[in-house]
Amino acid sequence: MRDDGSWKTRSFWLATDDYTPAPPLDGSTSADVVIAGGGYTGLWAANFLKESDPSLDVALLEKDVCGYGGSGRNGGFAMTLLDFSLHHLMKNQGLERARAAHLAVAASVHAIEKFTRENRIDCELEATGYFEIATNKSHLRRLRQDIEAAERTGLEGWDYLDQAAARSKLDTPRALAGVFERDCAVLNPAKLAHGLRRTAIERGVRVYEGTPVIGCDAASDPIQFRTPFGTVTATRGVLAVNPWMKDFPPFGRHQVPIFTYAMASDPLSDEQLARIGWPGREGIEDKRNYIHYFRLTRENRIVWAGGDAVYYYGSRTGPKVDRRPETWRYLERTFAWYFPQLAGIRFPYKWGGPVAVTADFLPYIGTIQRTNLHYAFGCNGHGVAPAHTWGQILRDLCLDRKTELTELLFVGRKEIPFPPEPLRWVGAELTRRALKRQDRQMNAGREVAETDPLILRILKKLG
Repeated sequence: MRDDGSWKTRSFWLATDDYTPAPPLDGSTSADVVIAGGGYTGLWAANFLKESDPSLDVALLEKDVCGYGGSGRNGGFAMTLLDFSLHHLMKNQGLERARAAHLAVAASVHAIEKFTRENRIDCELEATGYFEIATNKSHLRRLRQDIEAAERTGLEGWDYLDQAAARSKLDTPRALAGVFERDCAVLNPAKLAHGLRRTAIERGVRVYEGTPVIGCDAASDPIQFRTPFGTVTATRGVLAVNPWMKDFPPFGRHQVPIFTYAMASDPLSDEQLARIGWPGREGIEDKRNYIHYFRLTRENRIVWAGGDAVYYYGSRTGPKVDRRPETWRYLERTFAWYFPQLAGIRFPYKWGGPVAVTADFLPYIGTIQRTNLHYAFGCNGHGVAPAHTWGQILRDLCLDRKTELTELLFVGRKEIPFPPEPLRWVGAELTRRALKRQDRQMNAGREVAETDPLILRILKKLG
């Protein structure tokens, strides 16, 4: 995939979707609610606000095109995963809080399917379920911990699969066992984002693309969002820009943009697909720290991704760091290790992008004190289904409602700051190296406990 720096070359999904951006803002205006960010979170919030109160005047500002960020570059897994794992979530948050959060996101998985069907959004959604595989002994223990956590929280639709059952789902010689979770779907992420933009516009939302927010005055009355083309004032505001929260004080220290990379293969022939089975077409991850995640597209391409996560000094983002050939070479090697029966397969599409990572791997949703400016950030790479949940929460916050959703564990909590540079880069790199060392140790057959690296434990204590 040739990269000319345009939004069309940010991912396979964006490159292959027929999409015409909306025009930018043309002069100052006002609204009841102004939303910064045309990804899933902002688009769901806009849709839910208009659904709840059609009389609201809602304006949405997107600096590039809707779906330009993680919403148009992810693997397309609408899944329940929060934190590193269900076991990790329950251990850190307690059974009841973990259960409530998990069930809210599971409900969002099914609600997305219903919404896209009722609103004729052809985002290639397949309700396939989610399949985790173990490729070494430590992974086996992690699978058992998740199954035990599901049993303790009373969750249904979780099954442990021995090696034979796992290989009946995916015929890779590396699979030792697996866990299947019912509540997951795979989809085309860019088509979902663009479909949400269409439904928002049909409901009366004013969408301005190519319109960066260069300043936000939350303390003013009304709130002011400044752009190069004019100022938008509103009684209520929403920040939903995830990795780009770094550009909005004081949020820059509460998340870091971590880059992950992906590839999409040529379409598999029926004969090639038969070599690896995969009859259920599940979205799949392994149990590494730096997971591999992979799935089939509608035309039977394999999207193969993960394996590393890179932080660039100064929270740098941009087209130059969207591409990392050394990571793609590593992904090609690991793909060959997983699927020796598909030797020689080509990956013509390669891309990358930032995800917003927080110190405890959970999102932040809340309201800036003494203002009507609400925010949500910290997808941590799992944002497709949770963004639907967050959109509902942002709606409730904007409408001053107290609901079960506004009581979830990630709402109104204290943010844990990352240190300033250069300590931030040093800490991120030490964490990355520690987690990759654990992965190598597990691959070599050593038992490795699931413990947070030292830097994350320190940040949690300080928080």
